[in-house]
Formats: sequence, structure tokens, C-alpha cells
Amino acid sequence: MSKIKVGLIGFGRMGGFYLKEMQKSKQWDIAYICDTNPKSRKKAQESAPLSVIVDDENIIFNDPEVQVVGLFALADTRKNQIEKALASGKHIIAEKPVSDTIDNEWQIVDMAEKSPLLSTVNLYLRNSWYHKAIKDFIAAGEIGELAVIRVSHLTPGLAPGEGHEYEGPSFHDCGMHYVDIARWYAESEFKTVNAQALRMWNYKDPWYLQCQGTFENGVVYDITQGHVYGQLSQIQTHNSYIDIIGTKGIARMTHDFKTAVVELHGVTQTHRIEKPFGGKNINVLCQRFADSVLSGNRHPDLPTIRDAAIASEFAWRCLENAASNDLPAIGNLQTLEEIRKRRRTLKNGYGLLNQ
Repeated sequence: MSKIKVGLIGFGRMGGFYLKEMQKSKQWDIAYICDTNPKSRKKAQESAPLSVIVDDENIIFNDPEVQVVGLFALADTRKNQIEKALASGKHIIAEKPVSDTIDNEWQIVDMAEKSPLLSTVNLYLRNSWYHKAIKDFIAAGEIGELAVIRVSHLTPGLAPGEGHEYEGPSFHDCGMHYVDIARWYAESEFKTVNAQALRMWNYKDPWYLQCQGTFENGVVYDITQGHVYGQLSQIQTHNSYIDIIGTKGIARMTHDFKTAVVELHGVTQTHRIEKPFGGKNINVLCQRFADSVLSGNRHPDLPTIRDAAIASEFAWRCLENAASNDLPAIGNLQTLEEIRKRRRTLKNGYGLLNQ
């Protein structure tokens, strides 16, 4: 079986993750890696000595043998890159959000949906074994009618100024994953929202947000996200879970970023499943996309650019709603600077800068 020729654009943290997973697979030929930063190009050459390392993305777009492009640079570059990819006949794997403004995102949706080329976005929770197990349990009728979706993702994580420049505040950059997975479970569109946020450390943008509301089908959601959870704790910890409540039973999951535990309490079945967490599940995304390219049939579980645009738009809606409510500021910028200083050398924690 011939391998799929791919060009990776952007070799930061996420670009490195994709390279590692594609190198493990027999489906990919990493023909090019592009980055404008000399240090990143040097690292790429060391990591992928058989790939051509370039600083001009047009070399990739102009090569007719490249079938797929991976777009892993900052969000403000993606609209132009997606336009080039579609014009040059290349399938697309993109990080989220797919652009730096909502208007640009919906323009990209329109372009992608008019094209026969395949595209997907890394909404990684959809590719996880634990959410699939819960979704299958719900589909089997074990919890009755789906009624409430509760999601929490509280970690130390990235501090302000460490990578959110074009992706927006924490609830947009990271939180849109949890917005998306709630919508995926509900199989409905968002209807109402009431959000409360906090400007931790007196930073200009909120770094903690909780929102509640309803979907059009009546399902209630509750999403809490923030990279504010014990940033200066001696030993860092986190609080991440999903809790699904039905009219007859429940399903829930917790994890420690190493192991995920799913507990299923249905009307005829009770299960406790413990497996490796799986990280960002990029291996699953890459395999499903490769299978789709090789077969010509899109894998049904691949997230779409429309899914990403909806999640992005709703995350911004939550932030706007929170801004119209009381938006307190607690703490000071001196504490934030202490956090940043610590994280520059942190070796054991969350969202590490030097992974």
C-alpha cells in the first residue's frame, strides 16, 4: 500500500505531536516540514532527517505529489493556508480554531463544504475511547433519556501569555473542546447560555469560566473550564470529569492524564472500565483521516470544520455573556509573574512549555 504524502506546516508543540504519531504509522510519508523559526527547523531536521525542511509554505502547496497538509501554526495563518490547500487540491488536517475570527471561520466552512476535498479539525475528545464507551452506553438506552451533561476541566495548564495570542482566552482556546463534546453528546444545537467568569490575577481576560444552559432538545449542560487550578501548588493537581445524567441511570468519567476511569450505572448493566488515558488521541485522528483519504470515504467520526466553527462561536458567546455579568478580578499581576517564572523551568506539571 502506497503511503500518503503529507506536508506539516508549523512545528511547535502540536506539530511535534503529529510528527511522532505519523512516524509510528505505516500510512504516512512526511515529505515536508515547514516553519519560519530557525530553531524549530533545526529541531524538525533532527526529528525527521528524511523529510525536506523548508521555511516557505508555498513549496508544499506547489508540490503536486503532496496529498495532505497539516496546519499547526497559529490561528491567524489558517484561513490563507486553507485557501491555498483547497486551490492546490490537498486534503486538510487542521488544529483548532480554524481561524482568528468568527467571520473567517464561517468563510472557511463555506469553502470546505463546497470542495470535494477532505478536511478535519483536531477536536480530540471525539477520538477518545472513554467518550465512545459512554456514548454507546447512552445509545443502548441504559440511562434512559439523556437529561444533563456536566463537564469540568480545571488544571494549572497554560498561563496567560503562553500561547493564546490568536486562539483567545482560556475558555476559547481550551474550552471549545468541552463545548464541542457537550454538543456531541446532546446531538443538538445550543439554545440558551448564562456564564460567569473571573479575571484571575487581575489579568485583562478571564481565565476561569462556568456556563450553564440548554440545548434545543431540552438537554441541560454545565461546563466549567479554567487554567487556574493551583498554579503555584507545591504538587500540582487537577479536576477533570464528565458526568452524564439520564432519566434512569448515569455515566461518568474521570482521569489523571495517565489513566481514564469510566463508570456506567444503567438499568441492566453496571461497569467500571479503566484504561490508559490516550493523551490527545492524535494517532486515532491521523489513522481515521488516512483511511478516509485512501478509501475515498470520509470516516463518520471525523470532526468537521463546521463542528469547529460552532464550538468556537459558542465559546466566544459564553465569554461575551460573562462580560455582560459581574466580571470580578481577584489576585494581582505579581502572582501571575511568579507563575510564569515557575513555569519556564517546570518539569513536572500541566501544559508544560518544554515538552
